[in-house]
Amino acid sequence: MASVFAVTFGLLFQMAQNIRGEIDALGIANSDSTQWSLAQVDVELLALAVAIKDGIADKGAAIGEVRTRFDVLYSRIRTITTSPIYAGLRQDREAAAALSRLVDYLDESVPLIDGDDAALAAALPAFADRTEAIRPDVRQVTLRGVSVLAREADLQRAAVATTLTTVSLLTAALFFVLIIMLAMLVYYVRRERRRAIEEGLVKARLASIVGTSLDAVVVVDATGRILEFNAAAETIFGYSRAEAVGAKMEDLIVPDHHRTAHLAGMERYHRTGERRVVGKGRIQIEARRKSGEIFPVELSISTAASEGGEIFVSFARDISNRVTSERELIKARDEAVAGERAKADLIAVMSHEMRTPLNGMLGTLDLMDVEGRSAKDLEYLDIIRASGKQLLHHVDNVLEISRVEAGKIVLAQGTMSLRALVRELVDGQRAAAEHRGNTLAHRVKAHGHDYVVGDPNRIRQVLLNLIGNAIKFTRNGTICVEVERLGDSDIVEFRVIDDGIGIDAADKDRVFEEFVTLDASYSRAVGGTGLGLAIVRRLVGAMGGDVGLESKKGAGSLFWFRLPLPSVSKAPPAAAPGTSDAARPAAAKLLDPLKVLIVEDNRINRVVLRDLLEQDGHQVDEAHDGEQGLSMAGRKSYDLVLMDISMPVMDGVAATRAIRRRETPGTRLPIVALTAHAGSADKERFRAAGVDDILVKPISRQSLRLILERFSRRDPAPAPDDGAADQAGLLDRAHLEGLAEALGQAKIGSLLGEFLAEMDAAIEGIATGLETGRIDGDLAAKVHSAAGSSALFGAAGLRRELAELEDRIRGGAPCDESLGQVLRDTWSRTARDLRRHPASTGEVGAA
Repeated sequence: MASVFAVTFGLLFQMAQNIRGEIDALGIANSDSTQWSLAQVDVELLALAVAIKDGIADKGAAIGEVRTRFDVLYSRIRTITTSPIYAGLRQDREAAAALSRLVDYLDESVPLIDGDDAALAAALPAFADRTEAIRPDVRQVTLRGVSVLAREADLQRAAVATTLTTVSLLTAALFFVLIIMLAMLVYYVRRERRRAIEEGLVKARLASIVGTSLDAVVVVDATGRILEFNAAAETIFGYSRAEAVGAKMEDLIVPDHHRTAHLAGMERYHRTGERRVVGKGRIQIEARRKSGEIFPVELSISTAASEGGEIFVSFARDISNRVTSERELIKARDEAVAGERAKADLIAVMSHEMRTPLNGMLGTLDLMDVEGRSAKDLEYLDIIRASGKQLLHHVDNVLEISRVEAGKIVLAQGTMSLRALVRELVDGQRAAAEHRGNTLAHRVKAHGHDYVVGDPNRIRQVLLNLIGNAIKFTRNGTICVEVERLGDSDIVEFRVIDDGIGIDAADKDRVFEEFVTLDASYSRAVGGTGLGLAIVRRLVGAMGGDVGLESKKGAGSLFWFRLPLPSVSKAPPAAAPGTSDAARPAAAKLLDPLKVLIVEDNRINRVVLRDLLEQDGHQVDEAHDGEQGLSMAGRKSYDLVLMDISMPVMDGVAATRAIRRRETPGTRLPIVALTAHAGSADKERFRAAGVDDILVKPISRQSLRLILERFSRRDPAPAPDDGAADQAGLLDRAHLEGLAEALGQAKIGSLLGEFLAEMDAAIEGIATGLETGRIDGDLAAKVHSAAGSSALFGAAGLRRELAELEDRIRGGAPCDESLGQVLRDTWSRTARDLRRHPASTGEVGAA
């Protein structure tokens, strides 16, 4: 093989040499012809000069010869100026200048040559002079042409030689590549032989795997006839391989109730190629055993090509045991969920059942406070009151930890002053600290960012727990509350530092667990459920923060927690009266007498509430369940209803809904719910039923007076629902006052009257549509129009609810019928506030 390639290579080399010689010869011949043509220009010019002289001597007899010689010269020069052969000559600077003069000579002579004989004969002497004058230019062109053409010929021969050399090298490379390809061909042939052997082994192994697979492998053709049926399939389905191979799949393993769908799917696949099962991965389906038993299988089907056409390879796994286990797990989960639900229900019931007697006890104490008592009696009453409050605190802690565990804690976002918050807490706890001989101080390092956004109530709750712990475990010492913003970040660190008894290092992690008191001496020295720090940890975690401590036994403790609290540039608006029961003092004076209906099944609670109300001069009627309360509210006019939630016969929610359904547009009886269920979900449910406000048991004289003040006819100040109205912005007061100033009092008063009348009808129509299920485009249009009117008159809360309702209707989201009552409730409160607003009463700008 090598000798053949060597001979072939030698022949190619010899051929290349021959070709080079021939090209050289052709190159020389071509160059000689070109140079001869250049020399002929000089010859033709001389011939023209001779013809001109003959013409002068013969007096015009040789005119024809002159023209002939001029034409030949003209042709020679034009060839030089246009032929590609002389392109190099024309690029030569000296030759180009000479050629330019020759062309000018020819162009000037053409009219003379083409004229008549007489004119030409007369001009022959001058023509002879011009012809003689260009002879140096012709000589210059000839000499430069020979030089240029010789140089080009050399370059051409060199290029040809280079090309041939390249061709030779490429030819050699080609043969080298051919040799490599031949070697690769030999390699691939050998590899394919090895691959064929390996494929045979793989095929044998696959056959072994299929035969020993724990999953059933069933191979069927395009008609559904079984081609392969492994041992696992025999075990799972109960058919022998001999029975299965050749039979139709639908006749053996497809349940009767799936057979029609199976055949339709096969027919659809062959007709359209649509795949619903094939190639879709693992699916769960039912199959049939030989015994007729229907059982669940996990099935995966793929396709493959074969000599007989497309085949379907199915892998099936009996998952009867897994399905049984899943059902047991689901059952166990449902039982666990039911247990959690029962736990939540127990907590709710216990909340009610524990708070109800506490309400009676603490309420009775409020009644006894006004009576003249001896010093000993007052001491006993103080002990009872302190014990009741401590028990209430423990109940609240248990409920709080349960809410946090259930993820039902609701965080509010509001603007607050760090300095004011800490100062308020420290001032409130200073008496307790001084009672144990402690000094309570505080330091705030806000770095110019005092106002922040966060949940002030939860932060206050965390700090109160930490400060309370520090007071309990410190005597005659110093307690300091520090607040510091960490650098330029949003993180604010709160620290409560004391020099009390301290905590062992081994107990640092345990103190944040539920129901943990460190030792018996702790338990005897101070009371508590061991939930305070657990609540702290969970609340801080819910607010996205971290909590920790640093302590040494006998050297005091430092509890810290860090929260993300973005700063704001300005203080929050002043709180409206009634926004917070804790921040608002108790009514110092009695209100106008109100007619109050108490609907409460617990006799003690009714007695306490009745006496508290009657002592303030109010008229009181009592009902022992919701049904009786509904009947009494229908027979007599009341200023306020105090409605217990948990009652027999008819509960407070049902009674409230019934009262609201009886009301006519523009009339609304204030209803305040009495409940121990303080969860946010419960509150939303109560408000959706039509409740105006909520009193959480136990009920004190102060909290009751605040409610009465709110619904007193003498109190013009609107109060939000449990603090939520101000947060939600029931009225945009600045917008409304600006509108009044712009339009004038008379105009705005008239427009407000029209708006109130329009909205009464609009809200009632929308609510009726929601309750009757007539939710369509017309209802959405009514909602949109009402939202626009609400925005115009500053009814921000109502506009917000209407906008959300419109989005739900247009988006196709379900709309519960209770939304109608929610709208009525919001509109009733909005209308009341609008009627009391200075823009409506004529007091805008009166100050």
